[in-house]
Amino acid sequence: MNTGYAKVAGQLSAWFTRLGHEVDVITEGKGCHRIGKVAVLNKTGKAMFNGNYDILQVIGPTPLFSEQCVKYAKRKNLPVVYHLSAFPGLSSYYHYPGIGIIDSLYKSLNLYRRIREVDLVVYNTHDFAEHCASFYDGPFEVIPDGVDASHFNGQSERSGVGANRILFVGQLRRYKGLPYLIMAIKQLRDSGADIVLDIVGGGPDRQKVLSLIEKVDLQSAVFLHGELTGGELDKIYEQSRVFVLPSIEGESFGIVLLEAAAHGVPVIASDLPGVRELVKDLGGTLVPPKDSDALARTLETVLNNSTPQPPRPIPIEKFQWQNVARTYLKCYGKITGLEFATESPPIQPVKRMEHLELAQ
Repeated sequence: MNTGYAKVAGQLSAWFTRLGHEVDVITEGKGCHRIGKVAVLNKTGKAMFNGNYDILQVIGPTPLFSEQCVKYAKRKNLPVVYHLSAFPGLSSYYHYPGIGIIDSLYKSLNLYRRIREVDLVVYNTHDFAEHCASFYDGPFEVIPDGVDASHFNGQSERSGVGANRILFVGQLRRYKGLPYLIMAIKQLRDSGADIVLDIVGGGPDRQKVLSLIEKVDLQSAVFLHGELTGGELDKIYEQSRVFVLPSIEGESFGIVLLEAAAHGVPVIASDLPGVRELVKDLGGTLVPPKDSDALARTLETVLNNSTPQPPRPIPIEKFQWQNVARTYLKCYGKITGLEFATESPPIQPVKRMEHLELAQ
């Protein structure tokens, strides 16, 4: 299962290539390595900035790595477009007291300083752009993330839906708020509701999640599936009655919400900057973060609806990855003065770009 930064980078790189552009990508396997929970450019990665590129696309932030990329790009006078997602930071890995202070220092001394050097920031939603206005007041564009066009087939018809199946898809990390969802399931089960929760994804908090499930005696109602392939994930979307994203912070969009809605699954999510705008577009329901009681009540309302309504029709053209990629290319053209091909086959000589990502 490909999530977050890696999905954005993979889709954009694939579509840029299809449209005739040459793309190089820096990942942990090529150009950088981790030191603990942060990532830094290695010798190979630094050398890539000596190449003949037209633009640098950063997808982040990934602590230290993203800022290093901006630093080396500006040394070469390379234009930089920065896709700024919400920042869960090191607190998504470590739970000890004081980690929030470390994240605050990283932002103020590193991220916020480097972000002011870029040529354009890309946000996924307008309300997340407003949320970030306190530390960045430069030029920006709002470009949503996307979804595979094939998923939209699930909007019109769904078969085999489990009336009692609730779905979460994402990384198992503190900021995803899974304990609040599990406790909401506990409340509903204790009140007699015959429901189950499917959790799809892996991550550093897997054992914590398993321990909580055992502690509240939900082993027969909550199932961890690990990471699934595309086909397996499609199947579990099709069988689900409702999708929940209970994050407490660290979200700016929620690709999984878009994927769920594209499959015809109603969505519930925490009322967070970025997330709230997408959920409203999808006709979903918002709940206060860190509120198991409110989440349980909302789930009960949705599940008790004997004639569930499908999500609001999605503006397909807006959210298809190929159109998202074309919007990025138009932005690159404005910044560089070059004409980047947005149709295939290319209508002009191929331009070179460097596309950087590191999956959080």
